Amino acid sequence: MRHFEAKICGEKLILQNKSGKTLFIREILIKYRVTVTTVDEKTALRTVTDSIKVDKDIQDKLEIQLASTDIAEISVIYREGDVTLREDISL
Repeated sequence: MRHFEAKICGEKLILQNKSGKTLFIREILIKYRVTVTTVDEKTALRTVTDSIKVDKDIQDKLEIQLASTDIAEISVIYREGDVTLREDISL
């Protein structure tokens, strides 16, 4: 069962806690897709990762301002009880 659901609303990421319990979110990794020009003048797609420290208990939802809306994947690193877990969400 997934604990989180993510959606993009304008220039914000809305992360919803679907577990029904309060979870401590340590960090969120946001992987952006960017287009770059290579040395030989070709266009390539790269992934850039932004790490956002949260360190909060979340019961309902969390809103995060985005640098770009072209997101490949989000990873939520959270604690449930005494265990630290990671949930990857593709968008």
